[in-house]
Amino acid sequence: MLCWLLATLAAALLAGCGSSSQSVSRELPPPSGPDLIENIPYDPAKQAYTETRGVVEYVLGPGDGLDMVLRGLEMVRERVVVRNDGNISFSLVENIRAAGLTVSELDESLTNELRRYLRDPKLDMEVADYKSKMVLVQGAILSVFTVAGQKTGPGRYPVKGKIRVLDMLLDAGGTTPDAQLDRVQLIRGDKSYRLNIQRVLQTGDPRENVVLQADDMLFVPGIARQSKKVVVLGEFRNPSVFVFSEDVTFLEAIGQAGGLTDEAIRSDVRVIRNVDGTPRMFSLNYERLVKGEDLDRNVPLESNDVIYASRSFIGDLNDAIAKIKPLLDLLLLPGTYGNIYTTGGSQWLNTGPPPATTGPQIFTQPLPGTGKLPVPADSTAQGN
Repeated sequence: MLCWLLATLAAALLAGCGSSSQSVSRELPPPSGPDLIENIPYDPAKQAYTETRGVVEYVLGPGDGLDMVLRGLEMVRERVVVRNDGNISFSLVENIRAAGLTVSELDESLTNELRRYLRDPKLDMEVADYKSKMVLVQGAILSVFTVAGQKTGPGRYPVKGKIRVLDMLLDAGGTTPDAQLDRVQLIRGDKSYRLNIQRVLQTGDPRENVVLQADDMLFVPGIARQSKKVVVLGEFRNPSVFVFSEDVTFLEAIGQAGGLTDEAIRSDVRVIRNVDGTPRMFSLNYERLVKGEDLDRNVPLESNDVIYASRSFIGDLNDAIAKIKPLLDLLLLPGTYGNIYTTGGSQWLNTGPPPATTGPQIFTQPLPGTGKLPVPADSTAQGN
């Protein structure tokens, strides 16, 4: 395994050094064929729709908002939100199950309950706010204002039923002119899949236009301004050296590396960065990010950043460098990364404590041997 990893990293490094205008495409998953697409796992618990006799209906979940109207002598209108326990209360009825039902199923169930109090209840309802099933869209996405005044661009978007990748990209505002539609990354669970959406547009072949489910992540790479080299090491499915565009973020880099392995500690992924000539180490909670929490911590990366995921706790900066040093040594990287991340070239250890910093900070998990990156917080907002 180690030999394979070193060979992979060496090939990626040589390819990256040869050209700064293109990403190291050989380390990406191979072009998706029908077999690969058909083998993408699907979780029924995260399904956003049900289909009966060709009719597709949205499946309700916690957080969804419903506009409900009870018609009678007096019109009763109410906005009802599905609670975390999956139930709702409306009019005279308390705690009726809504999560896992379609609107028509809930309408029937609630109408039957209302008949206990009313002679002939007439109920109308529709989904007004989709919140229970979300997808994170990142990368080369246009940021514009729609006619309704809503802003599009990278961020979180609801899955409102049977929505495919191309539909979601259009809902998010469409892609930028430099978008590489033949390299769209779908991250589902802990794995990454490459989709050729360009083929979908050219041929109409729906096999790669995958139906989305809750908690999916989409990353659309762009070819403009690809100049940032990032090393991704440790418990990743495709660890390597990657060349990214100027606006690459932490989650996008992990997506390019195929996601974390089952053994990785998801709550503590480290980023090692040179800050004013001093190596610093930061901790990011990947698990919270993929759940859509703390998205302001999805920080932009800088050239020569090292992302490292471990299967065991990492103590201080020396501990982390000691773990990755053998891989970098064999790649002849000490001449580059040794000078960046240590005080004495090949002297990887005893780099000393980082100097104190002041002002707005990000990365809010300081650990022994770690620092905080002195970058204004408002310059790191991504994907909101």
